[in-house]
Amino acid sequence: MLKRIFNDSGFWFLFLINCYLIYYYFQNPGEFNSIVWIYWLQSILIGLFTFFQLLMVKTPDEKSMSMNNQPVTKKSMGCAAIFFLFHFGFFHFVYGIFLLVSFSSGTNIKIVLITAGIFLVESTWQLLRRKKVAPNQKENVGKMFFTPYLRIIPMHLMILMPAFLDIGVSLIFLILKTVADIGMYVATSGLRTPGEQL
Repeated sequence: MLKRIFNDSGFWFLFLINCYLIYYYFQNPGEFNSIVWIYWLQSILIGLFTFFQLLMVKTPDEKSMSMNNQPVTKKSMGCAAIFFLFHFGFFHFVYGIFLLVSFSSGTNIKIVLITAGIFLVESTWQLLRRKKVAPNQKENVGKMFFTPYLRIIPMHLMILMPAFLDIGVSLIFLILKTVADIGMYVATSGLRTPGEQL
């Protein structure tokens, strides 16, 4: 498993770009707001592409998730995808309002858009890779559906920690962002041994 991870270009892409953002923050400590907006836009893209991935599922593992107390099926994948899009989108709509109020000043729009563009290209490439999934291979829809919510944890901590612990959270946020990015990628990508389900 580790060998597959270290040989995967998507893993190294996420690792290196998060290392760059940490470096960028130390070089430009006054632009933490820019990194927060990058994280938010990246989450929006992840949610959008997860929606596309859910629509592309050909053979869902019925044991991995249920809807209305019924196992998920190929016919219900459209409903599952739409529910995910609105539910995940609502979270980020609320966070977007919070960011506009608290993190709008001093944002480097150029670096935000460039980084978001890089994530868009990488997300498109990963989506195209999913076409290699065999039509009869069962996919773990539950993991695909719920794993993106891991990205909400750093946002919650960024909001709550200053209020309850009276500490700055810039570096903590960057570390949690890196862990969430890589952890989510490993959990939902095709990095698996032969016969292992997505």
